[in-house]
Amino acid sequence: MIFRQGSFWASFFICVAGLFLAFPNPVLQIPIFIFLFFLGLNYIAFNARSKGEALRWSLLAAGPAYAATLYWIVVPVYVYGHFPLALAVFVPLLLGFVLGLFSSLYVFLVHIMSRRFSWLALGIFGGAVWASLEFAREYVLTGFPWLIAAQAFSVWPESIQVVSMVGSYGLAMVLACAVLWLYYGRKLPVLAALVLLVFVLGYGFFLQDEDYDAPSLNVLIVQGNLDQDVKWEEEIQMKTVEKYKELTRQALGEEKADLVIWPETAMPFYLQEQSRMSFMVMNFAQKQDIDLITGAPAYEMQDDGVSYRLHNRAFWVSRRGVIKDHYDKERLVPFGEYIPWSDHLFFLDRLVAGPTDFSPGTSTAPMENEELALGMLICYEIIFSGLVRDRVQNGANVLVNISNDAWFGRTSAPRQHLHLSVLRAVEQGRYVVRSTNTGISAFIDPSGRVYESTRLFQDATLQGRVKLLDKKTFYHVWHWPINWTLAGISFAGVLLCLVLPPKTPESLLP
Repeated sequence: MIFRQGSFWASFFICVAGLFLAFPNPVLQIPIFIFLFFLGLNYIAFNARSKGEALRWSLLAAGPAYAATLYWIVVPVYVYGHFPLALAVFVPLLLGFVLGLFSSLYVFLVHIMSRRFSWLALGIFGGAVWASLEFAREYVLTGFPWLIAAQAFSVWPESIQVVSMVGSYGLAMVLACAVLWLYYGRKLPVLAALVLLVFVLGYGFFLQDEDYDAPSLNVLIVQGNLDQDVKWEEEIQMKTVEKYKELTRQALGEEKADLVIWPETAMPFYLQEQSRMSFMVMNFAQKQDIDLITGAPAYEMQDDGVSYRLHNRAFWVSRRGVIKDHYDKERLVPFGEYIPWSDHLFFLDRLVAGPTDFSPGTSTAPMENEELALGMLICYEIIFSGLVRDRVQNGANVLVNISNDAWFGRTSAPRQHLHLSVLRAVEQGRYVVRSTNTGISAFIDPSGRVYESTRLFQDATLQGRVKLLDKKTFYHVWHWPINWTLAGISFAGVLLCLVLPPKTPESLLP
């Protein structure tokens, strides 16, 4: 068996190093290292002696690779969930192996396909399999499309412009296909792979900057930098309101803004109630003559007059000092904002501090005022391509992501989160305004360029102009045919594997 000779450990370290360094990490990000991750998986696929071996060894390589890159999950579980450190370390490991299952399924299918298809067909079918599995990650087991292949290149916006036409999963197919061809090491497959990569990743470098002919808006982001440990304490709530008011007042004294955005749960109390702190916020918006978006918990009484539903809400406070509109978070964080499968996991408590279990909202309509239509996305909702597409489909001309990444401390999570926001901006051709409690707050243009941003854990304000765009990208219009084509190619490859006999042993390896 090849793995007894150290080949497995070589693949293991290649996969771990490749994935870890391809995405933001505490050391150094090198996006092209995502190819090493693919190469490590492909080595196992081509050299495993059986389907079971391919599945087993690829899981043992991919699981730790994802876990290492998601190391930051330890922070909210240990620091804020108060889990023992030994148990907290187990959480990213468990999630890593869940994500690793998708990669091992890819290796399993490529192992079978490599014994039946030519290099050309294997690249097409194998690439489609990888893309389809990434797409599945958006929905399976509550969904977690984090660390997807295209995300690695978000730090180089020019290299991801093709996602406006084929989406993130379309780009993932190209990357996986090219690495399969490179693995062969023969002249024609390698040449085909290089041409494909140069054309797709280099496409954006030849595009001219678009001058958008659209109304613009001056937006102010306020980053309050509140301590997550104490923000929910009653004596701190008043200080929180005063801090956001003062930061906003200072920024408006330098330059007026059409819209002010405070982050997710910036106000740690029920803004909908008639309380002293609520009146302070309303009066401030009226006195400063601003439209204000702010996050806060909210509740909705049920028909019995006793029970209620909690929501993670974004409020729109108008310049008249009244609540004009609101949006309730639709996609909640499992184990953070609710317990999935609670009937079976009743013994688990939530992993973060704050109000008890939230209920999801149901409306994806934008919050509107004259020409402005805000597509709201709270926290990690922006990582879901489908949710962002729904906002644009319903008329959003600006995407607003309010978040609270304080849970993750000084880790790589905020930057990984930011890079997924970059993908969504390019996919949908919209400006993205990202307001966070502790950073990274940012303005992102439709080409994925972060043209203004803040640092982590600093009191900060940020002003930028965004344009209200209504043009839809090619991918937005044709997303279903594109995604279904990827799935169809994958399914066709699997069906062909059932009817085609394996190649002769001497022709199996490249």
